[in-house]
Amino acid sequence: MFSFCSRKLNNMKLFGNLSTFLLPNRNSSLRFSSNATEQPSLTVDYLINRCGLTEESAFKVSQRFNMKSTTKADSVLALLNSYGLTQPYISKIISKDPKVLSADPKKILEPKIEFFSNMGISGPDLGKIFCNDSSLLASVSLENQIVPSIEFLKSFLHDNKNVVVVLSRLRWIKGIQRVMKPNIEILRNEGVPESRILKLIMLAPQLLTWKQPQFNEVVSQAKEMGFDPSSLMFIHAVRTLAQMKKTILEAKWEIFRSFGWSEDEILCMFRKQPQCLTRSEKMLRMRLDFFMNKQSLTAAEVARMPVILLLSMEKRTVPRYSVIQVLLSRGLMKKQSISTALILNEDKFLEKFVRKYQQELPQLLKEYKRNMG
Repeated sequence: MFSFCSRKLNNMKLFGNLSTFLLPNRNSSLRFSSNATEQPSLTVDYLINRCGLTEESAFKVSQRFNMKSTTKADSVLALLNSYGLTQPYISKIISKDPKVLSADPKKILEPKIEFFSNMGISGPDLGKIFCNDSSLLASVSLENQIVPSIEFLKSFLHDNKNVVVVLSRLRWIKGIQRVMKPNIEILRNEGVPESRILKLIMLAPQLLTWKQPQFNEVVSQAKEMGFDPSSLMFIHAVRTLAQMKKTILEAKWEIFRSFGWSEDEILCMFRKQPQCLTRSEKMLRMRLDFFMNKQSLTAAEVARMPVILLLSMEKRTVPRYSVIQVLLSRGLMKKQSISTALILNEDKFLEKFVRKYQQELPQLLKEYKRNMG
């Protein structure tokens, strides 16, 4: 009995050892998947050759999407192409949501595309909308979500072109109208005109999908800083404050203090041009150093014309200052005109500040062009 059991155990051990070579084990798939990049699968091959994805992107997508047949995917690509979506848009859409390739072209995709097409949206504009949020194509309900939300947006935007702009900036969420309405009411209750609300929807629609307490806090902060809710700058202030954590806002405030600005001067600057604080700390320091340390402008002077903090140093400020300095030194220009000289378009700047003095200061144009180079 003992010898029989012993032989049986030995046979079982032998079979167990052989099984590691002859039979697949649960870890074999891991070994094969680790070598998947060496032999492209049908999915990877299709994503690269038919959808225009890079190898790296195709392999990443294949980790969450697998094709057993290309029939439906071929129909999807044909449908997208027929509505004028070019390959760069198609590649981006599929990279974001490969489930589009397995969606029913007739039942799921075409009704949605046709809906937008009937609004006069086609080709590149369709591509922008679906690239911004590809879930619109495969996952979002046309009747229950897309149609009511678009009708809500159109009640403010009126023009389909405006709808395209907003959709290209808005990440789709369920019940856009349900989420946006309370925040729009907050603005109305604060006295923000409809035209300004429209502006905010156009510039930052995602902001209006915030939770009510968070949105209300930003609106209240803008009011506390002295912005008039009826003004356009109130909308820009709300946008700017929404982009920054309080710690970042304080850090940027501190940069102005380090250049000797008072609280009133900082607030004056911010009320005139809230976007100034959207610039990085490095850029703010560089601009303040140029205007205050190198060009000897005071904090009060910069605060009165804060738009100069938004302009490109290399392409505009430095080249034009080579002209401004000469005109200031000759008494042909006043400091109050600096911001005008910097914000004018190229032709108007040359006409008003260079060609006007061509006779007496022929070197101006040469100096300007040298600094532009």
